[in-house]
Amino acid sequence: MASLFTIVFTILIIFLAILYTSYKDFVVTSGYFREPAQKYTGGKCRKLEGIEGPCEDIKIHHTSGLAYLACGDEEGRTQWWPPTAVRNNYSYQPRDTFYVYNIETNKLTPLTLKNFADDEDFSLHGFGMYEDPSEHDIIYFFVINHKRTGSVVELFKHKINSFELYHLKTFKHALIRNPNNVVPMSKDEFYITNDLYCQTHWKRLFEILTLRGWGNVVFHSSKTNTTEIVVDGLIYANGINVNWDYSRIFVGTIGTGELLIYERKPDNKLKLLDAIKIEYPIDNVNVDPVTGEIYLAAVNNLLKTFRYLTGSKDVKSAFSAIKVSNNTGDDRFYGIKYSKKILFEDDGTFFGMISVAAGDSVRNVMFFGSPLTPGVVRCEMN
Repeated sequence: MASLFTIVFTILIIFLAILYTSYKDFVVTSGYFREPAQKYTGGKCRKLEGIEGPCEDIKIHHTSGLAYLACGDEEGRTQWWPPTAVRNNYSYQPRDTFYVYNIETNKLTPLTLKNFADDEDFSLHGFGMYEDPSEHDIIYFFVINHKRTGSVVELFKHKINSFELYHLKTFKHALIRNPNNVVPMSKDEFYITNDLYCQTHWKRLFEILTLRGWGNVVFHSSKTNTTEIVVDGLIYANGINVNWDYSRIFVGTIGTGELLIYERKPDNKLKLLDAIKIEYPIDNVNVDPVTGEIYLAAVNNLLKTFRYLTGSKDVKSAFSAIKVSNNTGDDRFYGIKYSKKILFEDDGTFFGMISVAAGDSVRNVMFFGSPLTPGVVRCEMN
């Protein structure tokens, strides 16, 4: 009969093996053993003038050459911004700002909200844009708004080359719990990511470090009046976007460092096709409609980034901008379908922690935004 020591030792070995299997990918993704990012010295990047607050999400309207920026107030981020578990002041009314930036003329203009009451909260996070083929020069904006009464999705109508957002509708539902980003399929349908289940800082940190798969993707249709979870069990779901014909949905994850590619079914359910290991925590996802290339915002060290997000002034949050493309190299014959390339990186000196990288291959520019670092960076890619 085996001794008690042997039994305990065997159980311990099994437990450590399970622990190693569960956490080895997370340790790689978190960047704990990653080489430090280098300070950016390329000379092709500059901050746009006229933006004083941080801009968490950026989308490029490639046809017109206009970039839309969802920006906040630097002081306001210390009072109320649920994405970083900041709920310090329930009497503070968030009132963030959308900007439109003309890439060719370098002109930046704030957008005025219409049909949206002055006393309504407007706390911006991710957003998505939709163009109806039957409506010329019109963009519909689906916007995550973290109101003090609960997070919602707002729908706005915008005429290209105007400077107004006209509010149409608010979507509120129990399944829109901690929305991070949104991608519309029509004027009446959209997907959102709920990044985490917990809402306070320490509970959110516990959720991430223990690899709780409590994030999900939710689909809403006003046509059928349904809201349902279509992907569950994600570890910190974040950015979400779509390809040119709305047949593929892309989701980035912080916890597993993957770009997930889903097939969109006729019933709007999502079937996983590929999980590309980026090995960096992935924030927002942008797609170039001309090339199909995917631009990812990534943080280099997860724990340092969490310290940065909680206001540690002695911490710099390094970042990388990564491009994912169809693999055209010889190794594609060995089943490697996608290539990954780091386009820019910085140790946090030039700019601190990006949440979005938006690239335009026609105009050879890229934009970076951050949830906390003020301003937007424009980089020339040629």
